[in-house]
Formats: sequence, structure tokens, C-alpha cells
Amino acid sequence: MKISVQQLAKSQIELRIEVPIEEFNGFIEKAILSLGKDLEIEGFRKGKAPKEMIEKSISQERILTTAADYAIQENYAKAISEKNIEAIAAPEIEILKIAKNNAFEFKAKVWVMSEIELPDYQKIISGIKRKKVEVTREEIEKMRQEKERWEKERLRQEILEKIAEKCKLEIPEILVEQEKKRMLQNVKTGVLQTLQISFEEYLKKINKTEKQLLDSFGPEVEKRVKSSLVLKQIGEKEKILVSDQEIEEELKKSPGFGFQKDIDSERLKSYTKEILKHEKAFSLLESFLKD
Repeated sequence: MKISVQQLAKSQIELRIEVPIEEFNGFIEKAILSLGKDLEIEGFRKGKAPKEMIEKSISQERILTTAADYAIQENYAKAISEKNIEAIAAPEIEILKIAKNNAFEFKAKVWVMSEIELPDYQKIISGIKRKKVEVTREEIEKMRQEKERWEKERLRQEILEKIAEKCKLEIPEILVEQEKKRMLQNVKTGVLQTLQISFEEYLKKINKTEKQLLDSFGPEVEKRVKSSLVLKQIGEKEKILVSDQEIEEELKKSPGFGFQKDIDSERLKSYTKEILKHEKAFSLLESFLKD
């Protein structure tokens, strides 16, 4: 496999990948056998006809298309692994050359994480002051806890924003678009559940189109995405790790733990791992504060 990498604008790269003749012919063989599994040919049991007869019964275009899918799936994964590329979205694929007994060639346009230059965040954080939580006699303990929680969130937001201000990074546009769509979906859900009106009625009330509402999220979304990328980069720089045992212990604290394990457990573990990494990163950053 030959791989060439070209840097594009806006956190994108283009991979040009060439699959050798012998390897692509192997994918063609695999495609023929796969397509022949459900093929019924007179004189043979379903899916048991010789390869040559299967090939004659299926169009060459369909065989090549299936072979290309196999070749792209396997070789794209190998290419990004070999080149240590951290893709953050599905690639845009374009086939450049495809024919039997020829090398197969395609290119993949990939969104990647841009390099982040972190500032001296210990110094930045040392200039941030905690605010004392004041509680009147009339306020009960629950109110105190709520105030402390809000102050914790405010402090963490200030820490990230101040570090992000000094950071040099290019925010991948696709992350901004994904976050804007997620926020829009949250608005739609909230309107239906809280206001109990349709989203179309809500748009009329605020006198905006869906696109105008989506665009209005821009500045806030960019700030969120930038802060998230900064926190992730700090976690990597500080080599913050989360063990399987920590994940299991955290999951046991969740309501309905026994049921959760049966529902997409790997995805749940991955999500929990990221939450714990973020919490550890914040705890580290908070340790740089000067009381």
C-alpha cells in the first residue's frame, strides 16, 4: 500500500492511497464469494456455485464496487494508523482508479485535530481567585451546597476560558457544526417538553428561522468547543489516565447500574472514562489555584 499525505486548510488532510494489484484482486475474490452467498444458480445449492459461475451471474460493476468498499474500509484504517492520524469524523472518499488486474487508488479527505499550543496554565490559574461562598442564617444546607456547586462550575469555566484565551489552535469546523446541531436538538426537545408547543410555533414566537437560530449559537459553540479541546490537550500533556477499576466503581454509583451493563456497555464505559478524565484534569488545574 502506498500512502501520500497532503495538508489542506481548516484542519483537513487528504490521503491518497494506492492498493497493489495482488491485494485488490484479493478483495475482488472476497466480493465475488460474498455476493454469491445468496445467489441461486440452477444445479447448485444456494451459495454453493463455483466462483467462475458466480462471477458470470453478477455484473462486473457490482463486483468492483463491493471490492472497493472492502479495500477502502481496510486500507483507510491501516493508513490512518500508520500515519498516526487522529480522525474526528468520517472521511470523504473519492475513487480515483478502479479496474480488475490493476492497482486500486482512492483518496480520503479527513478532518483532524489541529495542534494546540498550550500556554503556561499554572501561571494563569495562579492569578484566579476563589470566591468565598456566603450563606445567610436563613439559608439551609441545601442552599449552601447549591451555591458551592455553582461556584465550582463558575471557577472551572473561568480557568478554561483564561487558558483558552492564550491558546493557539485552529478549531475544526466540523466540531462546531456538530455542537450547533446538538444544541439545536436540545432546544427542540426542551420546547416540546417544557413549553409544550411545536418547534415551528416556537420559531414564530421568537421570530427566527431554524437557520437563524442555528447560526446564533456560533460564538457560544466556538467557546465551548475550544474549551473542550484545551481540557483534552491538558489531560494528554499531564498524562492523565483512568483505570478500568475506576470506571467500574463509577458505574456502580449510577442508578440502575445492573440494567446499564446490558445496554451498549462499551459506549457507556467510554463515556464514563471521558467524564472521569475531565474530572481529574479539572482537579489538577484547581490544585494550581492560590487560596
